[in-house]
Amino acid sequence: MKLKRWLMGILTTLFAAGAVGGASASLPKTDGSVSPGISPVDLDYNLIPMLVKKEDGKLIFSDCPEYADNYGILYEGTVEKGKGRVYYYHVNETGKPARVLVYAKSDKKQDITVTRTVKGDPSADYMPTGATLSFREAVNEAGDPVLVKLLPKERTVLFEDDKKGIRSGDLVSGIVEIETKKPVSLGVAIVPDGTKEDVKKALDLSVPLPPDSHEMRGTLPMDVYMENKPWDFSKGNAAISIGNSLPFQMGRDELSKVDRENTGDYGITYHMVFHSRGAGRYKLYINAQGGVYLGTFQISYYPNLPRVYRTDGQRSFRMFGNGTERDYIEAGTWDMGRDLFIRFIPAGAAFLPIRFLMVPEPALSADTVKES
Repeated sequence: MKLKRWLMGILTTLFAAGAVGGASASLPKTDGSVSPGISPVDLDYNLIPMLVKKEDGKLIFSDCPEYADNYGILYEGTVEKGKGRVYYYHVNETGKPARVLVYAKSDKKQDITVTRTVKGDPSADYMPTGATLSFREAVNEAGDPVLVKLLPKERTVLFEDDKKGIRSGDLVSGIVEIETKKPVSLGVAIVPDGTKEDVKKALDLSVPLPPDSHEMRGTLPMDVYMENKPWDFSKGNAAISIGNSLPFQMGRDELSKVDRENTGDYGITYHMVFHSRGAGRYKLYINAQGGVYLGTFQISYYPNLPRVYRTDGQRSFRMFGNGTERDYIEAGTWDMGRDLFIRFIPAGAAFLPIRFLMVPEPALSADTVKES
């Protein structure tokens, strides 16, 4: 995504690396002169094709116009039935405090269920917003479902990013998930700050804003499930690359009536299963390949009991992946022959591709890994 204040972002305060669920995540390696041996990024890898098994749910992706300098509807799309998600990413460029709303609308009277809401921290630096949203999305379980009654043709607010108003120049990003039995339109709007009545009136009168040049909006798959043919570790190291070996998802811009690419697959959940064969264990590394990547990953033998690994660790002089393809974090040691589940949503303002590197022990031990 565009970073209007990239240089400011370099100076932003980042977050301590950590892990949840009994695993510890190492800080990214940065200094090639610390210890002898080799870096995981210098090894040879067999690129493992990932096959898309199914797609599920609908994503209403709203990142266009990214820099909203007028009030109105940013994007609106349709969930026909089942699960839906709104993912929004917008900067308030109106010059005044504003409100960003997620709403629902139906042609007929009906009920829908809001199953989860989560948002990142607003920031004029941009990078912390995507990083905090990525972490909270990974670790925050869905709360109690909220039943929302929709009246015919009326926009009903499901979620508001900040009822105190969003400062001009701040980026906001968040996720709202729903379930519905009948078709429902979900949208994102930016309106002037004011009383509850003022905000509701402004939403009722809002009209769609034209897209900007990067055209990042549309209705797309919400969940993408992928797996590989079992890899035999006797054949060597394995790597999965996301962002250059698979095409980005295409969707339909329902406002402009054109097809668009979600360059970065933002807001889409990857559900990956890595199948393997062998006797022994292997180390897993996450390696940035496309630039800055501040995000969170769930990795486990059991999808419902994930370990959490983060790339948004405190750095002394630069962010993970900034200006190099050599940054990596350690993401556990795993048993060959057992399915490994990897789940993540590409973090806002982060850049693909990224690689998952699988290296059998003892090819790289704690004493031989070179920091990179």
